[in-house]
Amino acid sequence: MNVDMMFITTCAACKHQRKKCEPDCQLAPYFPSTKDEDFQNVYRLFGVNNTIKHINSVADDQRAKLVETLILEAKIRKENPVHGCLAIERKLRAEIEALEKELEMVQNNISFCKKMSMLQMTKQHLEEELDRSSLALVSPFDAHSMTSTAHKALTIYRQSSANIELL
Repeated sequence: MNVDMMFITTCAACKHQRKKCEPDCQLAPYFPSTKDEDFQNVYRLFGVNNTIKHINSVADDQRAKLVETLILEAKIRKENPVHGCLAIERKLRAEIEALEKELEMVQNNISFCKKMSMLQMTKQHLEEELDRSSLALVSPFDAHSMTSTAHKALTIYRQSSANIELL
């Protein structure tokens, strides 16, 4: 076996430890030589022995997911050594709070628009009633019909005001 072939098949963990990568190397499936930076991050945070202990502590079908998690946590810790994953959680919580406030403002705006629409419809209805009562004024004056029309308009206005308050 030539030297070039050894470096191609050596995993990142064995390469870091400057030893030959054995066929039964526990870290080789998760840290091939192309994932040297990922291994370095995991090594700095957990160390080789703890990483192997973590891998051995879970079922075979969960090991790949565990290593992905270790890599992600180590990468985040490298980017933010003080707060790590907590910094991401805080950032996401702040975004959620901002979006909830925005949603509340939009809902208030929708409610306001509904009230304005109801007022506009009431105004149009009252103007129509007023126009009809004005037409009645052109004909000979009838105090009873005038009072009746005004009473209808007032009743409609009160009903629409009550509906708006329910919104």
